Amino acid sequence: MKLEYKIEENDFLDFQLFSASKTERIMKKKRTGWILLTAGSLIGGIYFYFQQNFAMTIYFVVTTIICGLFYPKYFNWRYKKHYKNYIKENYQKRFGQVENIEITEEYIYSKDKTGEGKIKLKEIDEVCETQNHFLLKISTGMSLIIPKREIENIDLLKTKFNEIGLNIVNELSWKWK
Repeated sequence: MKLEYKIEENDFLDFQLFSASKTERIMKKKRTGWILLTAGSLIGGIYFYFQQNFAMTIYFVVTTIICGLFYPKYFNWRYKKHYKNYIKENYQKRFGQVENIEITEEYIYSKDKTGEGKIKLKEIDEVCETQNHFLLKISTGMSLIIPKREIENIDLLKTKFNEIGLNIVNELSWKWK
């Protein structure tokens, strides 16, 4: 089976955000920041309450509420902005470039303007299907991004993955949140 498609900026962004959302280190960083800011503000409020400085107490209570409610949204916004800048800086020349892959019984051959590659099927750890992409994770840490909008027959591609022994991990409900 042969596929030809183009990868755009949003494809790289979705891939980066998907990978980040599955990384325990980043999720731990989000939880830790949220807990420390909220708890630190609460402790500050309690301290100033016992000092009978009610203006500062109110300030820290409001800060606690704001951090508790909005830090996760802020964290997501900040990471999305970071990845957008990173992608523009590092992948800009790849936007809109034609990529070709051929899926055979033993290999996936990929070809783009920079060169060609041959990936053994047994080196593909998993195929994740999101709403907009198929993400093929390779054991070396690399990945192939296949945007669904560029594929004429998605069901045929899924069938091909199953025929060659690649199970598809259903991530259709994934969103960056």
